[in-house]
Amino acid sequence: MDKMLDKKLAEVLKKNEVAELSELESICIPKIKSGRDLLCIAGEGCGKTTAIVVSVLQRLKNSLNDTPRAVIIVPDTDTAIEMKNDFLRFGSYTDLRVHLACENEKIDIQKDRIYMGSDVVIGTTKRLNQIYSLYALDLSGIKLFVIDDAEEVLKNMNYSQVIRLANGPAKSQFILFANRLTDLIERFSEEVMAIQEIVEINDEPSDEE
Repeated sequence: MDKMLDKKLAEVLKKNEVAELSELESICIPKIKSGRDLLCIAGEGCGKTTAIVVSVLQRLKNSLNDTPRAVIIVPDTDTAIEMKNDFLRFGSYTDLRVHLACENEKIDIQKDRIYMGSDVVIGTTKRLNQIYSLYALDLSGIKLFVIDDAEEVLKNMNYSQVIRLANGPAKSQFILFANRLTDLIERFSEEVMAIQEIVEINDEPSDEE
C-alpha cells in the first residue's frame, strides 16, 4: 500500500485501521491518480467511498485557491456527511477545506461557506444546482468531478441538472462509481466523459464498506 499512496496518507490510513486496500481501491486509486476518466461498477462494500476520498486527497494534497478543485455528487445528505467525515479522518494531515452542499442546513450558510473558500464540495444534485445558480459555486477550476452511487444520482429527474454541473468546468477528470450500469450512466459517459477506462468488480465482499 505504501508504494501506491503518499507517505503521510498511508500513515493516517494505518492509524485509522486501514491496513490493506480492497481490490477496488488497489485498482482504481492509481488509475485516478494518473488523471484518466474512470467508470467503476462494483457492489456494496467494495470500498468505493474510500477510493474516492483517498484519490481526491492524493490529487489535491493541500489548500490552494478559494475556488473548489473537486466536486462530489452523492445521492443524499447522509452519504455526504459520511464522506465528509472520512475526509476529516483521512485528510487530517492536510489543510483542505471540505464543505457540504446538501439539505442538512440552510442554503445561505452553505453558500457563504463555499464562497469564502473551499477545496472539496460534496453535495446532492439539487442543492449544488441551487448554490451554483446563486453564483456561489465556481466550477471553473474543478479538476475532479466525481459521482458516487451514479445509478441513483443520474436518474431522469436529476440528469439535466447533473449535466449542467458537468459542463461548468473548463477541463476536468470525470470519475463515476456505481453499483450497476444503467442507460443513463452510459448516456452520461458518452456525452461528457473522454475516452474512459471501465473497471468492473464482480465479487461481493462480506464486510461493509
